[in-house]
Amino acid sequence: MPQATISIPPEMIQSAVDKAVAERMQHEPDYRRWWSAKDVQDRYGVTPTWLSEHVLNQPRFQRQLDGFAFNYHGQMGWRFEPLAFSEFMRKEFRNIAREATA
Repeated sequence: MPQATISIPPEMIQSAVDKAVAERMQHEPDYRRWWSAKDVQDRYGVTPTWLSEHVLNQPRFQRQLDGFAFNYHGQMGWRFEPLAFSEFMRKEFRNIAREATA
């Protein structure tokens, strides 16, 4: 039995690949730059107040955050080194969230 061949124009393939890459990038963290507080809030689905009260202003986290979370005050505000902060949140988020809802 003869096989049917389908010809797909290269521009359609490129368009599909571009769309898939763009969608994937929307859901992956950008580790190439330091994150702002807004980036962290969006990534973890928390409010500025929650981030301040349960992470940034917690004395028990000050030592852990030192070196990868900096408050520049003024217009820049908080900046977070993404890999280290992601690791911190992976380790601590469950406990932080549990305490926040208690």
